Amino acid sequence: MKQHDYGSSSRKINKSPQKDSSKKLAAILLIIIFYVLFCLIYRDKISDLLGELIDNPEDKIKNIFVSAPDTTLTIDVDGRKYRVEAAGGDSSGSIPIIKAGKNAIIRIITKEQPEAINTELYLNDVRVLSTSNTVIQANDLRGDGEYKGVCEITCGKTGTSVYPFTIAADFPATVSVSASETDPGELVVICVENLNHDEKLEVETDLDFTPNIYKYGNKNIIMLPVSYYNEPDRVYQIKLIMGDEEYSYALRVNDKEFITQYMTIDANVAASTRNEKSAEEIKEKIHPLRPLSDPEPWWQDKFILPVEGGRVSETDFGKKRHVNNSPTSYRHNGLDIGHDKGTPVMASNNGRVLLADFLIETGNTVIIEHGFGLKTWYYHMDELRVETGDWVKKGDIIGTVGSTGFSTGPHLHFAASVNSVYINPLTLINEGVPLLLLE
Repeated sequence: MKQHDYGSSSRKINKSPQKDSSKKLAAILLIIIFYVLFCLIYRDKISDLLGELIDNPEDKIKNIFVSAPDTTLTIDVDGRKYRVEAAGGDSSGSIPIIKAGKNAIIRIITKEQPEAINTELYLNDVRVLSTSNTVIQANDLRGDGEYKGVCEITCGKTGTSVYPFTIAADFPATVSVSASETDPGELVVICVENLNHDEKLEVETDLDFTPNIYKYGNKNIIMLPVSYYNEPDRVYQIKLIMGDEEYSYALRVNDKEFITQYMTIDANVAASTRNEKSAEEIKEKIHPLRPLSDPEPWWQDKFILPVEGGRVSETDFGKKRHVNNSPTSYRHNGLDIGHDKGTPVMASNNGRVLLADFLIETGNTVIIEHGFGLKTWYYHMDELRVETGDWVKKGDIIGTVGSTGFSTGPHLHFAASVNSVYINPLTLINEGVPLLLLE
């Protein structure tokens, strides 16, 4: 019998199905192990990325950049060129700081015509500008500060790239004075913009008033009331000291004629409402409130007449008075708005109630602080609808018309002041606060 030679035989040997399954299982295990190791190594970055994707409000600065590598753009500021590298590329991670001054023109220059472009600027992490223009004017910025910028560009070849940069804006200080001449009893406002934080600001004036300086955004606000006791037909001086420099401004106070009123009041009413006790009460309760001022402006736009349909005369403010044929040493510091007893009295604008109380001379009285030392005063009301410390909005009912205190009949005495200097309330109603028509 011929022996079979296995070595010389030729036949096909099929692979074992069991061995194939083992190799597939091993490959899957390797993939799983690699994925787990990747997640463990980069878990912090993955967590941050997911957090940004979930919580990335529209008006908060963007922190996620996805871009093609090796892409750059140029930002030109008045001929000075800055190279900006795309985030996520092979850059060192440094973000250029671009300096911009007054009247600067910022141009974004791309290597090729983009399909889409959008630039956003953030100040203190809040978006202040979003534009598809390739030119940004210095006027588009909100004064001094460091603006974080992101420019997102989409091109056909490179896809979408995002470029981070910083604009350091440093503008020279500018001064606005609401008037160079005014009538006595009016309010002048001075606004200084873009003053550096390390520069001092002082104001001096011969108007016999020491004003405060209030911060409002990138502005410094000075409220300067001109009293009807200031000498008329005269030029007063205002001096501003900004850093190491001084600036002088002339303010002419016109010669305005104030009328004289002759009024008669019951002798018993006069005696019971104007005496040593009432004077002491005013000294105790009113005088401490005059210099108080809130550092924020609460008012919005123009003020309103607090009594709808009330009878009022434009010559009422500042008039001289003779009471029962005797001249008085004071001036009428507000408007007498006539109306029926019980008619609602409204807050002339938003503010904080400094006082809501009954006083011997002024009857039921309310004083509202509107911010920056600007106050309105409401006298002789029949009843009060607010309490000391309340916050009110323009148009809120604070009381009703009456004839309490030193009064000859139902009316509302309505006055306005900055600290202890009274100003014409009709100007606040007709024109608002100069330079500060806040929305």
